[in-house]
Amino acid sequence: MIDYLLIILNYIQILILENYLLALISYFLFCLFFFLLSLPGALIVTISSGFFFGFYIGFLINIISITIGSLFFIILSKYFFLNYLNNHFLKYTNKLNKIVKKSSYEYLILIRLIFGVPLIVQNLFISTLEISKFKFIISSLIGFTPYFLIFTYVGDKVSKLLEIKYFSVKNIFSIEIIVILIILALILIFRIFYKINSKKIN
Repeated sequence: MIDYLLIILNYIQILILENYLLALISYFLFCLFFFLLSLPGALIVTISSGFFFGFYIGFLINIISITIGSLFFIILSKYFFLNYLNNHFLKYTNKLNKIVKKSSYEYLILIRLIFGVPLIVQNLFISTLEISKFKFIISSLIGFTPYFLIFTYVGDKVSKLLEIKYFSVKNIFSIEIIVILIILALILIFRIFYKINSKKIN
């Protein structure tokens, strides 16, 4: 079963190499549509980007497609569901907007950093807030980056391990993973200081 799967993956990689530009555009459009619908399975998609297109290109595919796709989702949800949300949750959305307005970037980034919350839940929640498209894009780029660096890196390393057919510690502890760990550490420090300051304000 595993050998059969490896044959399929190898065949797909050959097709991509032979039609790289077409494969790149097609996969990017697939990811864009996938994140526009906020479908489950984002982990598999983001890892696959690194597997088929490498760390750097895969990361760009992931971060750009999820940011633009989520933006389109929020624009459409505001257009189709805003009246429903205002009628049923106006009291709560007004309170949320007052809270978020003071530190909108920080709150939006923290929403993206909460691992495990489905993308559709995040996007529906954000669609109830009064924020600019610019703030949404910047906060999404920052919030998604740590996880996508890791997921894309995993996909890229799995691809390389399949190519060389052996495992080595050097394959894991490279410059990319060190950078990822540093970024995660900085974000955790940011979250700690943010919570401390929030308690002082309250």
